[in-house]
Amino acid sequence: MPPASNNMADLMSSVFIEFGKTVYICQCFESSLCFLLSLMKHELSNGESGAFQKAWDFHSKKTLGNLLKSLRELIEVPEDVYEFLDNCIKKRNTIVHGFLIDNAMHLFDPKGRVEIEQELVELKKEVKRGDVVVNRLLDAFFEKYGTSNAMLKRDADRRWELLNPEGPQNGRDLQNN
Repeated sequence: MPPASNNMADLMSSVFIEFGKTVYICQCFESSLCFLLSLMKHELSNGESGAFQKAWDFHSKKTLGNLLKSLRELIEVPEDVYEFLDNCIKKRNTIVHGFLIDNAMHLFDPKGRVEIEQELVELKKEVKRGDVVVNRLLDAFFEKYGTSNAMLKRDADRRWELLNPEGPQNGRDLQNN
């Protein structure tokens, strides 16, 4: 019989993969809001050199709730949008502040693991909706300058393809060669 820890790790791997994907979406949401605020601050500074980086450094140290308050100080955010984003922040906080610890006992049970994984999928979708709203605000901002999220994403995809040509698919492949 294999050691319990190996079996446990194998059985929980799908939960941990889903948790990783969910936390990634949480980070995207937070980064999108930081990016928007930093762009706005840069614009308010009339393009002052270093203003974007200074704003990024400032905002990236703030809580997500404080970022939302900062957004409201810079632009008029309709109450329903504010409440929606605030709810997304609460979902994000549920994920990153103890979700696995709070559900630790369910990880031991096969049915519990499936339920946790399903809950993570739903939480991820809700946080993603918040990121979509922030990205729509970014698109409105970008439109003034003749660009868009889609254009930036295409450029990022091209960069990815340039830096990740056919061949080794991950760092482990590179280490083994």
